[in-house]
Amino acid sequence: MARVHTLTDADSDRGIRRILTRSLQSGHINYLIGSGASCPAVPIAGSIEQEIAALYEAKKVNEGTAKMYDFIASIQGPTNELIAGTADNADIAETVRDYTDYIGIIERILANRWTNILPKRATIFSTNYDLFIEKAALCYPTLRLNDGFIRVPNLDGRVEFSSRTFFTATSDTGNLYNYKVEIPCINLIKLHGSFSWKKDGDSILYEVKRKELLSDEQRAPEQLDQFLKDYAVVLPQATKFRTTLMDRTYYELLRIFANELDRENVLLIAFGFSFGDEHIFQITKRALKNPTLRLVAFAFDTAAREALLAKFEGYHNVDIVAPEEGTHIDFQRFNELFGRCLPRIGRPQ
Repeated sequence: MARVHTLTDADSDRGIRRILTRSLQSGHINYLIGSGASCPAVPIAGSIEQEIAALYEAKKVNEGTAKMYDFIASIQGPTNELIAGTADNADIAETVRDYTDYIGIIERILANRWTNILPKRATIFSTNYDLFIEKAALCYPTLRLNDGFIRVPNLDGRVEFSSRTFFTATSDTGNLYNYKVEIPCINLIKLHGSFSWKKDGDSILYEVKRKELLSDEQRAPEQLDQFLKDYAVVLPQATKFRTTLMDRTYYELLRIFANELDRENVLLIAFGFSFGDEHIFQITKRALKNPTLRLVAFAFDTAAREALLAKFEGYHNVDIVAPEEGTHIDFQRFNELFGRCLPRIGRPQ
């Protein structure tokens, strides 16, 4: 049976340390984050996939396409402001701050791991299209963010995606003394694609640019459909795929997710994610047969706690961290809880 840990101000410090400290030191660290992490800048996805699927099943194709456009536009708008560096949007500023704190905590965890057996690497699996993690990582020049793109000198300026890059490590060496230090690294694996991805034949290229939204006069069905086709993302619909390229990439990244969970001594921390994606949910359930895997899922509120309990009933290696009735665990609270683990990350005395 999944264990529920209800957090209060009195026991949160002790509870989080008990659950996480050993795994943070001796395990392979993985995070699974969803749209809840990018709130309030980006609306929570919720049941958008089911709503769109219902419209298509009812043969309301144009309404389904319009709803899908509205969902993509709700993310593209804040992304445009993020790229432009808009400073007066409080929601975007709050979300950037939360992600910046989050990346900083991971960097400090990796930098202070005393074991030399495991790499100084954590992996973030994200279903979000937005660019908040990329923005936050700019604040940490000594941290390597591996987003899957091969950045090598070339004459055409192409920066191409390859999942093989997630299996590399980078070290720094001194120019006077013979030493080698591994650089802390975060693998960022965007399972549903990203707004920084661009389709080019059978390749995915890196490209960050603002994309203008359609006006009311431009919202004809064919224009909406063309707007959506330009994205290298897995769209929230029952079939999910629009191109063979995204189909192949999606399942390749899911395979990496599955393989990571099958390793020995794995910690998977889920935040802002409801496990509504059936593929990810089924992979996670199968992986929980691995007795050395521990899933720690953070529930936003008591309703989310009950939903997670129903999904993971009977699994002894699942911990659900939930707030008290009438309160919630937002990104800031999540970061506070992890920040309290840091004093014990160093080598035991």
